[in-house]
Amino acid sequence: MTKPRVAILVGTKKGLHVFRSSASRSRWAHEGPYFAPQPVYHASFDPRDGESVYAAVNATFGGPRIEVSRDLGRTWTTAANPAFPAGSDLTFKRTWHLEPGHASQPNVLWAGVEPAALFRSDDRGISWQPVRAINEHAERPHWSPGGGGLCLHSVGIDAADPGWMTVGISAAGVYETRDGGKSWTNGNAGTRSPLPRGESLLGRCVHHLVAHPTRSGVRFQQNHTGVYWRDGTATRWTDRSAGLPSDYGFAAAIHPHDDATAYVVPLHDRLRQAPPPGIAVYRTRDRGASWKRLASGLPRGAQLEVMRESMAADRLDPAGIYFGTTNGEVWASADEGRSFSQVAAYLPAVLSVSTITS
Repeated sequence: MTKPRVAILVGTKKGLHVFRSSASRSRWAHEGPYFAPQPVYHASFDPRDGESVYAAVNATFGGPRIEVSRDLGRTWTTAANPAFPAGSDLTFKRTWHLEPGHASQPNVLWAGVEPAALFRSDDRGISWQPVRAINEHAERPHWSPGGGGLCLHSVGIDAADPGWMTVGISAAGVYETRDGGKSWTNGNAGTRSPLPRGESLLGRCVHHLVAHPTRSGVRFQQNHTGVYWRDGTATRWTDRSAGLPSDYGFAAAIHPHDDATAYVVPLHDRLRQAPPPGIAVYRTRDRGASWKRLASGLPRGAQLEVMRESMAADRLDPAGIYFGTTNGEVWASADEGRSFSQVAAYLPAVLSVSTITS
């Protein structure tokens, strides 16, 4: 029986770096950078076929493109870009997120782009079709750009139901479909707006949203105004910010096996860096009812910044927890956050971190 292996896909401001290790996760071999010096906003592994990796390359010169690998990120082929229908007043600018579809739909891939829109591929990322029901949603005139632009940056596929999908848009909030994208509803109930809006559910600013990979209905998000949890058939989010040093941050990850465990990296709202006493990962084991600060092995007092896609878990047991910083560091824990060690330093600013478990 082949022993499991792990890789970390690190998208940076100047290319994609890959770090590979055995299941011990004690030593890491470096590959890349691929696509340098172009920004890579996100890279994702497809566990359905065990070989495909997708990269969102957003070149400053030459334009954005999506790259596809069928050998775990060692060689790459350029795919078609998403494109809005003829007559649309929207123009594709960049890809923010690439998400493999449900296990029952092995050829489906989803792309979240800027300006905020969702695209679907039925041929494993080679070509794309717009999801018009969300792209032309009636509430779209009320969406506004966040600090990073108007972008659809999070896609959560339900573990059991391929028609149930939740997306995060900055700055509009959460939208949800239960029919595979034919219709969408506003999913912001229970969250707070950064600006006074009365009872309106418009204008929310979700920073990162994840769905649990094996438990249906579990959703977790880091918002501009708090950390929120939703479970089962709930239609409202529960604010779980109490116990954190800040209700602001970008990165969020959920445990691959335990549906009550999740991780965040809080930031100071105004300074956009770790609040005192410095960089740390916070873990909940009870759906956010309580939080524990995890900083063993991390530099004491370091006021580091972690971006929205820059935190991930692998699927081993115990699970590995990883994050990258805008200082160009990558940190890893092979024991679910109890201790961290440095995988890399002096990379360009890290924009995204994701994992391969093979």
